[in-house]
Amino acid sequence: MSPTDLKESAPRFSGRTGNIVLILISALLAIGIAETLMRRAYAGRPFSLGWVGEHKNRPSRNFITDDLTGWRMRPSHEFTWITEKIPHSYKSNTQGFRADAEFNPADPRKKVVLVGDSYTFGAGVDYENTFGSVIQQKSAKRVVYNLGMPGFGIDQVWMSVRHQAFSLHPDLIVVGIVDADFERSLIPYRMAEGFNKPTFKLVDGKLVQRTNEQPPGFLEHFLDEYSSIWAVFRRTPKFLGRKYPVGGYYKLNQAILAAIREECQQHSLPVLFVYIPTSEFQPFPALSGYMHKTGANYIDLTEMKPVPPHSIYLPLDGHLSVEGHRYVAEQVDGWIRGHVSGLE
Repeated sequence: MSPTDLKESAPRFSGRTGNIVLILISALLAIGIAETLMRRAYAGRPFSLGWVGEHKNRPSRNFITDDLTGWRMRPSHEFTWITEKIPHSYKSNTQGFRADAEFNPADPRKKVVLVGDSYTFGAGVDYENTFGSVIQQKSAKRVVYNLGMPGFGIDQVWMSVRHQAFSLHPDLIVVGIVDADFERSLIPYRMAEGFNKPTFKLVDGKLVQRTNEQPPGFLEHFLDEYSSIWAVFRRTPKFLGRKYPVGGYYKLNQAILAAIREECQQHSLPVLFVYIPTSEFQPFPALSGYMHKTGANYIDLTEMKPVPPHSIYLPLDGHLSVEGHRYVAEQVDGWIRGHVSGLE
């Protein structure tokens, strides 16, 4: 190559390098702008599922560790939470559940057992106004035992059925479902409650409990903690799984729902699923489709005609109001009277 050729090639090399640098700078700026915009939206906040063994349980004044379900109320304990400036008392029986009496498997009355999260537990209302209590008030023939616990996911609801409900010898199990419960099935540690929980994975189509896991690599952990764009990518299976029966988010939770139904069938027990949307009142097409396709006993508040009023929710907190608990109780009581003899 002649000196003339070297002189001619140098500018071309420099120009190409400059273009690459400009492209990289533009890409970084675009990512920065996207990160800023994404972080303004809820869906774009950094999001980490975590891994089994990442955290240790935190001490709690009002709840204790339950190795089978994650946590439950501290037995024979009473505390107060203030919801929308109104204090409400939460009292547990000796078994660690919100109740004004012990759960007695030998009670001669017909027994209805509720499982679910804070909506079933009755966060934001007094005990006598929870839909479980109202269901019991509607008939002297029945007693209702409420195993609902704040923060529970579908996986914990399943464990409640398996390890706590069956031993009470119920005549009906009612499963309260909120859409957030499905995402919780993917998370082994609940930051809000400060407890680890049973978490499962599908292996060859079977549910297997997850055990201590290796933490993700540096890059994935960094993206989980700081990247809003990555958070959208992580949440995409949830968004799709709410509408369509696809993806790991949907398949895992469908398998858990199927396990609940199968185990109740093995015990010759009817089980009723009740979908309680959050105050945004969003339908859950994938869940509804599964329930109707399989012929499950199912109540979906978004399918009610006429549509229930927005006053069924607490204005700021978003949990069910007293009116909301009465509404759910009426739907469940109506279903019981039409489907389960002896529980009327």
